[in-house]
Amino acid sequence: MELSTLLSLLLVGAVWGCTNPFLRRGAVEGGSEESQSTDNRATPKDMSQDRGAFRSILRSLSRFLRVGVWFPYALNQCGSLLYYKLLATEDLTLSVPICNALALVFSSLTSYALGERVDKPYRAALGSILVTVGVGLCLYSREVDEINQHVVSTETEL
Repeated sequence: MELSTLLSLLLVGAVWGCTNPFLRRGAVEGGSEESQSTDNRATPKDMSQDRGAFRSILRSLSRFLRVGVWFPYALNQCGSLLYYKLLATEDLTLSVPICNALALVFSSLTSYALGERVDKPYRAALGSILVTVGVGLCLYSREVDEINQHVVSTETEL
């Protein structure tokens, strides 16, 4: 696997993982303000349900107006564009697990750096280590397969 491909996979995992805690934080910070401003007027039940659903949709859409939500979201989508480009050009059996595993690791590290509370930090650290080892094994397996194919092809030429 080329260095540029590895760096692209690392970039996708980093962008996805680092933006997830910021998306979560942006969505939560605005939720407390909106819940206080809801209107609880008495209305007929039919209209109440329609208005409640409409308010819920407006509340969800209004979250995208905050920089704390749309900026991490836009970065996350840029990572997705690079991911789809990688899927078109690289081996799926490696690209998908590597990007997702790295996203998990970066998400854990970013959450920790932001001071988010982790219920079981040792489990989170162990999970991140195991994911990293698993990605390393995937890469190692791929390299061994390429070496074996090269050896077999040179033996058949002789």
